[in-house]
This record gives sequence, C-alpha cells and structure tokens, in this order.
Amino acid sequence: MKLTAKTTAAALTASALLLIQACTGNGNQTTPQDTPTVPADTQEVEQTTFYLLPSPEDIFAFSADRMKYSSSLLNPTSKAESYVDTKMREINFGVYVADMAYAAAFGEYKDAAKYIQTIKESSSQIGLESIFTQALANRIDKFIENKDSLKEIANDTYYDIKRSLESNNRNSTIAQISAGGWVECMYIITNSIEQFSENDPNIQHVADEKNVFSSLLKYLGQLTDKPGIASTLKDLKPIEEAYAKLPLVDVAVSDSKPATEDAIVIGKGKKIQITEESFNLLKARISQVRQVLTDNK
Repeated sequence: MKLTAKTTAAALTASALLLIQACTGNGNQTTPQDTPTVPADTQEVEQTTFYLLPSPEDIFAFSADRMKYSSSLLNPTSKAESYVDTKMREINFGVYVADMAYAAAFGEYKDAAKYIQTIKESSSQIGLESIFTQALANRIDKFIENKDSLKEIANDTYYDIKRSLESNNRNSTIAQISAGGWVECMYIITNSIEQFSENDPNIQHVADEKNVFSSLLKYLGQLTDKPGIASTLKDLKPIEEAYAKLPLVDVAVSDSKPATEDAIVIGKGKKIQITEESFNLLKARISQVRQVLTDNK
C-alpha cells in the first residue's frame, strides 16, 4: 500500500508476523525495535508478505472522513459463546479485534469497551489471556470516555496480541486471526459504500486489496498441514474467484498518479480495475464469506 507519514505499521516476513493494514491505505514502517530480526534458517521459507488485521491506530484512517459509523455492521458479541472449535475461536477473535478497532477509530466508547471485554473473555480460549492484566482493566475503566485515550488503549492491546503470537511462533493462529480480521474489515468497508463511483477512493482501495488478499492466501497455503487452515482457504474461495475478475490495466501516463495517497498503482501506468458489476459481486462474496465465518454453521 502507498506509504505516507501519517500512520505506522510493522513489517515482517512470511515466517514471522507482518503487521498490517488490511483496511488502511497508508502507513510508515515502524521503528527498528518493533521489527524483529528474522532467523537465518527462515530464509529458506518462501518470503511471502501478508497482512494481519489492522491496528486501531490505522484502521479506516484512509476513509474515516468519508464513512459513517454503523454498529449494525459489527459481529454481535453474543455470538462469542457459540464458537467452540479452535478455528472459529481464532477467526472470530480477529473479527472482534477489527470491530473493536472500528469502534475505537470512530470514538464509539460504549461499543469499543464492549468489544474489548469480549476480546478479553475470548482470549483465554486461544491462549492469549496473559495480555489482559489488571493494569489494562484499570486503564479502560479510567479512560473509556476519552476518544484519544481509547484509541491508545486499543492500539496497545493490539500490539500485545501481536507480540504474544509472534514470540510463541503461533503461525497458524496468526493466519486464522488475520483471515477473520481482513474479512471483517472488508465487510465493513464494502457495506459502508452507499453508491458506486469510479472516482471514489474507497472503491479503488477495495480493488487494491486484491494484492493483500492474494498474499494472505499464500501465507495460509504454507500452513495447510495445520488444523483448520485448509478449511479456511475453502471458505475464502468465493472472494478469490471474485477478485480474479479484476484485471490489471494500463492507464494513460498523465493518469498514472493515484488520485489520492490511498490508491495503488502497480508499476508505472497500471492499476487494478474495478467496475460497478465487479464491485457488487465482490461485495456480495465478502458478505457471503463473512456470514460463513461468523455464523458458526
């Protein structure tokens, strides 16, 4: 994605955790201390860049001023207890983190607090309970009515999750959480777009996510020997088929510069093209997959 000085993200290789911007159109690389050194023996692994769920610091930063908040797009917290197998718990942990970040980004204090609580309760089911300390609980209680502080708390929680998974080499968990977070972000974005317009940067961003999604599929593909991963790849197939219909096209040299910093141009004078028909198909497929991942059927 186009890098700017407005936001930050941590980049790692396929064998480690890649901090991401599944739903952001910008972000600088983080400081060296945030990016772990890749062990020498991982160099033999295919170096696939992929994107984990977006940090609350970055989520919807590219489009928040052009989107309206809608709590109806969130996955109900009441569903959390219905996720009983490891795959569904990990995927929907990613979904709930994305929902928390969405609410925090728009300063929706009550919703953000509710999703933080759900993430806390769900964390023990996937071995992440250690990040929810009493100190964190006290911060939430104290600052819940302050938008900036809420974002900071959500962001700190996100990075604690990232570090815990990374330090324990839980690649399959990373992949499942990533899949859930990416689908939820794209579900929220596509369902927040009320009318198609070729000049809408949000719609071009949806097209540009084809590359992010392809990278995520490659990462998942490296882990098919792990429980639940092959099933998740099958779940994501409808989105893959929809993105396959988006071609890479030439654009006039004078038009090769993105209209906004959020747009992606692949190489000189090329971009991913999306029409109203292909956007509607992709939106429908994302909604279809999101239902499969969150309805536990």
